[in-house]
Amino acid sequence: MKKPTDKLSFSQLMMLSYIALLGIILIIGIVLYNVSYEQVKYGINQQNRLSLSSAVSRLDTSLEVMNAAARQISAASTINNLASLTGDEDPDFFYTGYLAQQDIKSTTPLERLLPIKSSFIYIPRSNYLLSSIIFSDFDFYMRNNKRAPGISEAFSAFLTDSKNWNKFSPPFPGTDNSLAFIYVHPLSSRMVTPGNAGPVLCFEFDSERINEYFKEINLFGSGYLTAYHKNGEQMFRLGSMEPLFDYQTLQSLYYQNDIAYVTPEGSTQEFLVTTGTSDYNNWTYYLVQPKNQAYYSITSYQRFFTMITFMVFLAGGMIATFSSRTSRQRLANLVHELTASESLATALHLQMEKQKPVVLESYTRRIMEGSVTSNEEMQHIIKLMDLERPDTKFHVLYTEVSPSEDANIQAEDMELCIQNYDMLVRESLRRHYPDTGYLYKPSDRVFAVLLASDIHTPYEQIVEENKAVFTALHDELLNRYGIWIRGGIGDRNGLISYTWKSYQQAKEAKTITTAEKYVLSTSDFANSSDVYYYPESLSVQLSGFISTGNKDQVSELFKLIRNENTVKRSLSYTQQHWLISDIRGTIFKKRHNISADDLPSDKLKYLDLIDRQFEGEMSLSALKTIALELCEVYGTDTESNDLILKIQSYINNNYHNPDLGLSKISEEFGISENYFSYLFKKEVSENFSTYLERLRMARAKEMVLDSANNLSNLYQYLGYNNAASFRRAFKKNFGVSPKEMRDKVNAK
Repeated sequence: MKKPTDKLSFSQLMMLSYIALLGIILIIGIVLYNVSYEQVKYGINQQNRLSLSSAVSRLDTSLEVMNAAARQISAASTINNLASLTGDEDPDFFYTGYLAQQDIKSTTPLERLLPIKSSFIYIPRSNYLLSSIIFSDFDFYMRNNKRAPGISEAFSAFLTDSKNWNKFSPPFPGTDNSLAFIYVHPLSSRMVTPGNAGPVLCFEFDSERINEYFKEINLFGSGYLTAYHKNGEQMFRLGSMEPLFDYQTLQSLYYQNDIAYVTPEGSTQEFLVTTGTSDYNNWTYYLVQPKNQAYYSITSYQRFFTMITFMVFLAGGMIATFSSRTSRQRLANLVHELTASESLATALHLQMEKQKPVVLESYTRRIMEGSVTSNEEMQHIIKLMDLERPDTKFHVLYTEVSPSEDANIQAEDMELCIQNYDMLVRESLRRHYPDTGYLYKPSDRVFAVLLASDIHTPYEQIVEENKAVFTALHDELLNRYGIWIRGGIGDRNGLISYTWKSYQQAKEAKTITTAEKYVLSTSDFANSSDVYYYPESLSVQLSGFISTGNKDQVSELFKLIRNENTVKRSLSYTQQHWLISDIRGTIFKKRHNISADDLPSDKLKYLDLIDRQFEGEMSLSALKTIALELCEVYGTDTESNDLILKIQSYINNNYHNPDLGLSKISEEFGISENYFSYLFKKEVSENFSTYLERLRMARAKEMVLDSANNLSNLYQYLGYNNAASFRRAFKKNFGVSPKEMRDKVNAK
């Protein structure tokens, strides 16, 4: 019996073979398309989740700082006193306001810690506004900031309404008529009096700065971002349109891996909803985007695949037709078709390989920062990065690089140096730490490395080995490229999901490194109990040396600080952090006193560089660099500078002399009192009497806190003629008497 195929000609058999082959190719293509489609879709959803999580984390950090600022301000007695006064009819009102403003100035300006336009305290009882630069009647302030007529009453009512506290306001006209958001934080309930809502701390964000938090998120025009409290109250909204869905609708959606889809009533347009929760305040965020625009890249991918499929079928049809007429070229055409398919697959593979380092660094960042949102996601990352190692523990090396002191890099060349560091340091880190090869770059000049070690090897041995490798890396970069590197090593964790703890520990360890100890681990300072050395007299001297541009004295003073705190003492991380904060405060005040308008063009470059350095992490080395750069900015002509240095040294050595004054110093240096006053104010940026009193009070505080000193005769060592005048000056500066200060310290 003949088979049906026996009746078919060779050409027909070849045609059927080509059709079958094309059918197989089509099936494989459809399967690959569906897999790729889901992968691309998953990637977009993943990016949305990452962007939202990162934005929420940044906003939470700012909210924490705002809350901490409110607590600090609430604790200030002067602000409490000011809040209890009724207004300018009270004789102590303006003096109390002055003291409160000084307390605010003594802290780091919030505008430097937060991306805010302004911050101020509104006091309803007196209807006054207070900030580091303003103490004004509220209505007068509103009029002079070009607010719309009648907005003053409405704005004050908004600020004192508890329904508007601890959340972001809807956009409203700012002080410059641009759109702004405001976040109102109530101060301590201790300030509340009957019939008075109490003062509130207000943070004003303009639309551009609030957008910085969510710069990685695309709303696609008609989309929006909103956040709700668990009681259904809207706490935040960003976008150009009114919300399409209420809280109940968004809450009731079916979310799979934080993603849901919903179509508004009466519309055919579907929206993509991505949700995330704040760990700080438990707000629930919803990112609503038009689905067709969010998945636009998939649409282009569909068009590309359809075109390729059509071309394959067209080519296949032509080949099949031609093969029915001739058999000479059919095998060659088949080989060409398969080669083209192989080339396409190879191109796709190469493209994926190019993107792999970016993906791996993104995953490394999320592991180190602890921003992985689910176990499913963590398992996916562990599998992709090949971190499923039962006999391995992981820890983090956190590094920062800078030019060596001998490199003498100019301000205008610093940007180029930073660009070159990335390639050089990244390559060196991979060579010296090849175990995992996973690097993360948190910011300019900063690198974090995920390290692996055998679980059976003692941690102390691992740390010593890591330090030895780091020493070799340090020497190589210093000798070859003039790059100084310092680092911190965190503790090991058996679970990769806890790597964020090691990351934070390594980061903290790096901040307390010194020129002598440029790599530290957590064990190097975990058990330290010493108190840091930075008396207020040193702060006064540092401020004065910077004002006169005395680089040598600044360098010597930092040498003293480093020797006292790193050689003679073994400070804990907390003590190191407080030391850095105190020195930073001294230097930042000097920067804050400089106006760019008054500087020549050759010194403006230093000012920009200084501001950028203040935004990074602080260390003694970094602070010394900033202080020396400020010396360049403050530096004056040689003759005046030499004279004021001699005068300053004379004051520092003779502050305890009660006869020390304008006339004595003028006589000592053979200049007039008027010229001395003018020169001192010009070079040191404060009056002679203010400088002398600050120096005396700084030394007085040190002596009062030393219980070995007799309070009754302290005035004799501080330049006062009698005990009464000393006590008055002390209480004016510190708000308490010497005895009260000592009693408070002893009580603790």
